[in-house]
Amino acid sequence: MQAFKQKLRDRHTVSLINADHSCAGLVDFVCRLGIDAIMLDCEQGNPSFVDVEDMARAAALHGVSSIVRIPSVEPWTIERYMMRRIDGVVIPRLDTAAQAEKAIADIRYAVPADFPDKTIIVQVESVSAARDLDNFLSIPEVDCFFIGAVDLAKSMGFSGNYGHPDVVAELDRIIARIVAKGRSVGFMVKENDMKSWQDKGASMLYAHVNDFLHMGARQWRSLAGFAAEHKS
Repeated sequence: MQAFKQKLRDRHTVSLINADHSCAGLVDFVCRLGIDAIMLDCEQGNPSFVDVEDMARAAALHGVSSIVRIPSVEPWTIERYMMRRIDGVVIPRLDTAAQAEKAIADIRYAVPADFPDKTIIVQVESVSAARDLDNFLSIPEVDCFFIGAVDLAKSMGFSGNYGHPDVVAELDRIIARIVAKGRSVGFMVKENDMKSWQDKGASMLYAHVNDFLHMGARQWRSLAGFAAEHKS
C-alpha cells in the first residue's frame, strides 16, 4: 500500500498540494519540499492527458503520490485517467453515496490488479451529499472525505462564503461525524486557519501551490525589508 494511502487510513497529518500549473518541472521541484501528495487538478485546472503522465512521473521520482481530481464521474473519464499510471483520484461532484460507489466500481474495473493500492478521496461539497453522509461513511474503499467548503457554501445559498456562521456550523457537524467514525477528513487550509481546522479534526491538509508562492514571497519581502508599497 502506498505511504500516502496508509497515512490517510491511519489519520496521520498529511499534505495534498494542488500543482495549479501544468508543468512537470514545477511538480519535480515541489515534490522535493517534503509534501505527501500532489494534486493534478483536471476538474478546475487545465492539464492534458500527456501533462498528467509527465507530472505523475515527476512525482514518482520523489516517492510522492500523484492524485488526479477528475472532471466528472463518467466511466470512460475514470478509465482514461486511471490508465495514466496515477496513484489515486479525488472524486468531485457527488450528491449521493450511490454515485460514489458507482465511481469506485469503475475505478476497480479500470485497474483491477492495482486497485488495492490506489488512493480514493471523495469530496463532500453539497447539501445533498451532507444529507447522505452516513451512507458515504459506510463505503470502506474511501480513504478520505475531502470537504469542499466553498461549493458547500454555494449549495447552502451563501455564494461560496464558507466563513458564514451557518456554513461553519454545518462544516463542524460534518467533520465531527466523519471523525466519530474514525475516518480521515480533508480540508482546504490557509495560513490563518490551518491550526483551527486541524483542531477540529482535519488531517489531510489541502493547499494550492500558488498560496505557497504567496507565503514565500511575503516572507522574502519581510526579510529583505521591502517597503509596504511592494506588498500585494
